[in-house]
Amino acid sequence: MIGVIVIMKDKGPLMFINTVNSQVDEIPQQKIYDSRDSKTKSASLNKLKFLEERKLNNIIEMYKKDRPVLCNIIVKGREVLGIPYKKDRTRLFVKTGENAVEEINLNEIEDIIIIKF
Repeated sequence: MIGVIVIMKDKGPLMFINTVNSQVDEIPQQKIYDSRDSKTKSASLNKLKFLEERKLNNIIEMYKKDRPVLCNIIVKGREVLGIPYKKDRTRLFVKTGENAVEEINLNEIEDIIIIKF
């Protein structure tokens, strides 16, 4: 915590402001500038991939408990609207209609947006 005291000409402290530093999760589109290096870096995608993988596992687990989750899956510039129900090492299986199933490569998934539980 950092404290700042504002003093006006021999009248003593006017106000004391408490400020707090907090860590913010990295965003993949965000550029980070570090004045010590004077180089711009892109935030790492590893944390995002881990969070999306965890989110996807939770969505599939909900499907197995008869609580399907409708999702909008962003895949390299296109959107797939459906219910993820199964995943193997490289692919995600999504029900897009009554009998329609779409297979999506896990490496191509950019974002998963939950629409309805």
